[in-house]
Amino acid sequence: MVAKTKRVLDGPLRPNKRVKLEVQQTLYIKNLNDKVNRSMLKHNLFLIFSTYGEILEINMKLKGQAHVVFESRETASLALKALQDTNVFGKHMHIDFARQKSIRIVAAEKALTEE
Repeated sequence: MVAKTKRVLDGPLRPNKRVKLEVQQTLYIKNLNDKVNRSMLKHNLFLIFSTYGEILEINMKLKGQAHVVFESRETASLALKALQDTNVFGKHMHIDFARQKSIRIVAAEKALTEE
């Protein structure tokens, strides 16, 4: 006979399902339709997100993922709230702040501190 182990549902050792990320200028988008041409998807992401603020760059990542870099944190936050679960090419986008700063943002901050 196999002994069953009890799962602890509540308690101090239970990890959070989702860690709240720091507000960044870069948004991480996933669940994009990977059957759509990457250049068409990038162009449409630019059209959708540019209504909320100036976009510095859009990096297409692995299948169905992208990073959108905004000029300010405020516009990125506004876009995240407004566009969460928006249907794009038949799939609902999942948007969150990026875990790390974009290379472009890091380089710009470094240039400002050196002046």
